[in-house]
Amino acid sequence: MKKIVLRYGGYAALAELVLFVLLWLFIYITNVGHKVQGYISYVNLICPLLFVYFGIRYYRDHINDGSITFMKALGLGLLIIIIPAAAFGIIETVYVLYIDPKFYETIAAYDLEQYRKSLPPAALALKVKEMQEQITLEKNPAYNFVLMFLSIGSVGVIMTVISSVMLMRKAKA
Repeated sequence: MKKIVLRYGGYAALAELVLFVLLWLFIYITNVGHKVQGYISYVNLICPLLFVYFGIRYYRDHINDGSITFMKALGLGLLIIIIPAAAFGIIETVYVLYIDPKFYETIAAYDLEQYRKSLPPAALALKVKEMQEQITLEKNPAYNFVLMFLSIGSVGVIMTVISSVMLMRKAKA
Protein backbone atom coordinates (compact mmCIF):
# COMPACT_ATOMS: atom_id res chain seq x y z
CA MET A 1 0.00 0.00 0.00
CA LYS A 2 2.94 2.33 0.70
CA LYS A 3 4.07 2.13 -2.94
CA ILE A 4 0.58 3.04 -4.15
CA VAL A 5 0.35 6.00 -1.76
CA LEU A 6 3.75 7.28 -2.87
CA ARG A 7 3.10 6.64 -6.57
CA TYR A 8 -0.35 8.21 -6.84
CA GLY A 9 0.44 10.93 -4.31
CA GLY A 10 3.55 11.71 -6.36
CA TYR A 11 1.56 11.79 -9.58
CA ALA A 12 -0.92 14.18 -7.95
CA ALA A 13 1.89 16.40 -6.63
CA LEU A 14 3.57 16.47 -10.04
CA ALA A 15 0.25 17.29 -11.71
CA GLU A 16 -0.21 20.04 -9.11
CA LEU A 17 3.15 21.57 -10.03
CA VAL A 18 2.66 21.27 -13.80
CA LEU A 19 -0.86 22.73 -13.65
CA PHE A 20 0.31 25.52 -11.37
CA VAL A 21 3.05 26.53 -13.81
CA LEU A 22 0.79 26.22 -16.87
CA LEU A 23 -2.04 28.17 -15.28
CA TRP A 24 0.37 30.81 -13.99
CA LEU A 25 1.79 31.21 -17.50
CA PHE A 26 -1.71 31.38 -18.97
CA ILE A 27 -2.74 34.07 -16.50
CA TYR A 28 0.50 36.00 -17.03
CA ILE A 29 0.27 35.86 -20.84
CA THR A 30 -3.46 36.58 -21.18
CA ASN A 31 -3.70 39.01 -18.25
CA VAL A 32 -7.21 37.81 -17.36
CA GLY A 33 -9.11 39.46 -14.53
CA HIS A 34 -9.09 38.45 -10.88
CA LYS A 35 -12.48 36.80 -11.04
CA VAL A 36 -11.44 34.54 -13.91
CA GLN A 37 -8.15 33.79 -12.14
CA GLY A 38 -10.14 32.55 -9.16
CA TYR A 39 -12.16 30.20 -11.33
CA ILE A 40 -9.05 28.95 -13.12
CA SER A 41 -7.33 28.22 -9.81
CA TYR A 42 -10.06 25.71 -8.93
CA VAL A 43 -8.80 23.58 -11.81
CA ASN A 44 -5.43 23.53 -10.07
CA LEU A 45 -7.12 22.36 -6.88
CA ILE A 46 -9.38 19.65 -8.25
CA CYS A 47 -7.64 17.99 -11.22
CA PRO A 48 -4.62 16.54 -9.38
CA LEU A 49 -6.90 15.02 -6.78
CA LEU A 50 -8.34 12.72 -9.44
CA PHE A 51 -5.29 10.57 -8.70
CA VAL A 52 -6.98 9.64 -5.41
CA TYR A 53 -9.63 7.81 -7.42
CA PHE A 54 -7.04 6.09 -9.62
CA GLY A 55 -4.91 5.07 -6.63
CA ILE A 56 -7.87 3.51 -4.81
CA ARG A 57 -9.01 1.77 -7.97
CA TYR A 58 -5.53 0.40 -8.65
CA TYR A 59 -5.31 -0.96 -5.11
CA ARG A 60 -8.75 -2.55 -5.37
CA ASP A 61 -8.19 -4.13 -8.78
CA HIS A 62 -4.51 -5.14 -8.66
CA ILE A 63 -3.60 -5.64 -5.01
CA ASN A 64 -6.81 -6.55 -3.20
CA ASP A 65 -8.36 -9.02 -5.68
CA GLY A 66 -11.09 -6.66 -6.90
CA SER A 67 -12.58 -5.75 -3.54
CA ILE A 68 -12.19 -2.90 -1.08
CA THR A 69 -14.19 -1.69 1.90
CA PHE A 70 -15.24 1.90 2.32
CA MET A 71 -12.93 2.34 5.31
CA LYS A 72 -9.90 0.85 3.54
CA ALA A 73 -10.54 3.06 0.48
CA LEU A 74 -11.01 6.08 2.73
CA GLY A 75 -7.75 5.42 4.56
CA LEU A 76 -5.84 4.91 1.33
CA GLY A 77 -7.28 8.06 -0.21
CA LEU A 78 -6.49 10.15 2.86
CA LEU A 79 -2.89 8.95 2.78
CA ILE A 80 -2.62 9.79 -0.92
CA ILE A 81 -3.90 13.37 -0.47
CA ILE A 82 -1.22 14.20 2.09
CA ILE A 83 1.41 14.34 -0.67
CA PRO A 84 -0.31 16.77 -3.09
CA ALA A 85 -1.55 18.86 -0.15
CA ALA A 86 2.02 19.25 1.13
CA ALA A 87 3.26 19.92 -2.41
CA PHE A 88 0.64 22.62 -2.94
CA GLY A 89 1.51 24.18 0.40
CA ILE A 90 5.17 24.37 -0.63
CA ILE A 91 4.45 25.55 -4.18
CA GLU A 92 2.04 28.26 -3.11
CA THR A 93 4.23 29.44 -0.24
CA VAL A 94 7.29 29.71 -2.49
CA TYR A 95 5.18 31.54 -5.07
CA VAL A 96 3.72 34.16 -2.74
CA LEU A 97 6.93 34.74 -0.78
CA TYR A 98 9.55 34.70 -3.53
CA ILE A 99 8.08 34.75 -7.04
CA ASP A 100 5.22 37.21 -6.51
CA PRO A 101 5.66 38.81 -3.08
CA LYS A 102 2.89 41.35 -3.85
CA PHE A 103 0.35 38.57 -4.57
CA TYR A 104 -1.83 39.17 -1.52
CA GLU A 105 -1.57 42.96 -1.84
CA THR A 106 -2.78 42.72 -5.45
CA ILE A 107 -5.78 40.64 -4.42
CA ALA A 108 -6.48 42.98 -1.50
CA ALA A 109 -6.38 46.01 -3.81
CA TYR A 110 -8.91 44.38 -6.12
CA ASP A 111 -11.15 43.39 -3.20
CA LEU A 112 -10.84 46.86 -1.69
CA GLU A 113 -12.04 48.39 -4.93
CA GLN A 114 -15.08 46.11 -4.84
CA TYR A 115 -15.77 47.00 -1.19
CA ARG A 116 -15.54 50.73 -1.94
CA LYS A 117 -18.52 50.35 -4.26
CA SER A 118 -20.72 48.62 -1.68
CA LEU A 119 -19.65 49.53 1.87
CA PRO A 120 -20.23 52.74 3.81
CA PRO A 121 -17.03 54.58 4.92
CA ALA A 122 -17.09 53.27 8.53
CA ALA A 123 -17.49 49.67 7.44
CA LEU A 124 -14.85 50.18 4.75
CA ALA A 125 -12.32 51.39 7.34
CA LEU A 126 -12.93 48.25 9.41
CA LYS A 127 -12.59 46.09 6.33
CA VAL A 128 -9.27 47.74 5.39
CA LYS A 129 -7.89 47.05 8.87
CA GLU A 130 -9.09 43.45 8.69
CA MET A 131 -7.51 43.00 5.25
CA GLN A 132 -4.17 44.39 6.46
CA GLU A 133 -4.16 41.93 9.36
CA GLN A 134 -4.98 39.09 6.97
CA ILE A 135 -2.12 40.05 4.63
CA THR A 136 0.28 40.06 7.58
CA LEU A 137 -0.87 36.57 8.54
CA GLU A 138 -0.60 35.27 4.99
CA LYS A 139 2.98 36.56 4.70
CA ASN A 140 3.94 34.15 7.48
CA PRO A 141 5.35 31.05 5.70
CA ALA A 142 4.04 28.58 8.30
CA TYR A 143 0.54 30.09 8.26
CA ASN A 144 0.48 30.21 4.46
CA PHE A 145 1.67 26.60 4.17
CA VAL A 146 -0.96 25.32 6.62
CA LEU A 147 -3.69 27.33 4.91
CA MET A 148 -2.78 25.93 1.48
CA PHE A 149 -2.33 22.40 2.86
CA LEU A 150 -5.81 22.56 4.36
CA SER A 151 -7.24 23.97 1.11
CA ILE A 152 -6.13 20.94 -0.85
CA GLY A 153 -6.70 18.62 2.09
CA SER A 154 -10.35 19.61 2.50
CA VAL A 155 -11.09 19.19 -1.21
CA GLY A 156 -9.10 15.94 -1.10
CA VAL A 157 -11.25 14.58 1.73
CA ILE A 158 -14.36 15.23 -0.34
CA MET A 159 -12.78 13.54 -3.38
CA THR A 160 -11.70 10.62 -1.18
CA VAL A 161 -15.18 10.07 0.24
CA ILE A 162 -16.74 10.20 -3.23
CA SER A 163 -14.09 7.85 -4.65
CA SER A 164 -14.46 5.46 -1.71
CA VAL A 165 -18.21 5.23 -2.20
CA MET A 166 -17.84 4.75 -5.95
CA LEU A 167 -15.13 2.11 -5.70
CA MET A 168 -16.09 0.00 -2.69
CA ARG A 169 -16.79 -3.57 -3.64
CA LYS A 170 -17.30 -6.60 -1.43
CA ALA A 171 -15.04 -9.60 -1.74
CA LYS A 172 -16.38 -12.42 -3.86
CA ALA A 173 -17.44 -15.40 -1.79
